[in-house]
Amino acid sequence: MAHIDITHTAAEGTLADGGEKGDGTGDILYANGFRWFRSLRQYGIRSSRDRAPRLVAIERAAEQLREAGHTATVEVEGTVRDNATVRADQHERLEDRRAALEAKGQKLTQEAAALRRRSDEMVEHFPLGQPVGPGARGRAHRKLLNRSIDTAIKSAHTAEEAARMPDRIAGSRRQEAHRERLDVTARRVDRLNAELRSLDRRMDRLSMYPETSSDTLRRQYEGERAVLVERIAGDQAVLDKAKEEGRFGRYSKANVHAGDLVKVRGQWRTVTRANPKTVSVTTGYSWTDKYGWEEVRELRCSHVQDDVQS
Repeated sequence: MAHIDITHTAAEGTLADGGEKGDGTGDILYANGFRWFRSLRQYGIRSSRDRAPRLVAIERAAEQLREAGHTATVEVEGTVRDNATVRADQHERLEDRRAALEAKGQKLTQEAAALRRRSDEMVEHFPLGQPVGPGARGRAHRKLLNRSIDTAIKSAHTAEEAARMPDRIAGSRRQEAHRERLDVTARRVDRLNAELRSLDRRMDRLSMYPETSSDTLRRQYEGERAVLVERIAGDQAVLDKAKEEGRFGRYSKANVHAGDLVKVRGQWRTVTRANPKTVSVTTGYSWTDKYGWEEVRELRCSHVQDDVQS
């Protein structure tokens, strides 16, 4: 029988070490949300880094492993890392992936060139335009031509895949930069606050019926709440600093009026209504669009003498 060590840390996430192929431990882990990580040669729960441990799934997996005759230990570390550490760790992993993509692109480029040379070498001894003759010699000639064509096609496909690597790297950088934008951060704070309120309601329901509630579920909720509070505090600190520096939060219902012009997503739009959290603007059609105040970059207001610049 196998021995499985299930661990959870903020830096590594939830991992399960031990067991061998065919001993049945993999099926039990898979049924409880674990997946095989080929690079680590271990089972683990995806996207579990810097998140609260899924204690219900972890303890259920350990219990089922023991019932199947295996031994299982569980070690959970509930430390919550601050946002700066999390961001730095994520950036380092992304840079590693980009470096791997760049190396893959170089390797594919070399493979494509080698395949092209091989394709040319297969037919270089045939005079240009020589027809395929009859008999065994002709069949050998046709077979070699087909192999050359197949190799050339494979070379072209390999070159196309290599050409996609720079775009994938650039897309990864754009996505990372997008997550750090102030307007995106503000929307993330709103979303996390909504998740926190929902979690608090679930915790309140557990408190209403303590005799039927699970202690494991309660501890899982407490861990999730600690993570949410830290993420909200970290992002809110970024927004507060930007507001102090005048880079964010300059526009609201208090200083934007119907008829003003606002610059949203690179375009000047006419305001039809200023709402507490959003601004409604014209589209040139019969409907209006709504945007969060965090997306307003500039304002041209008829109620003030000069344009307000962000």
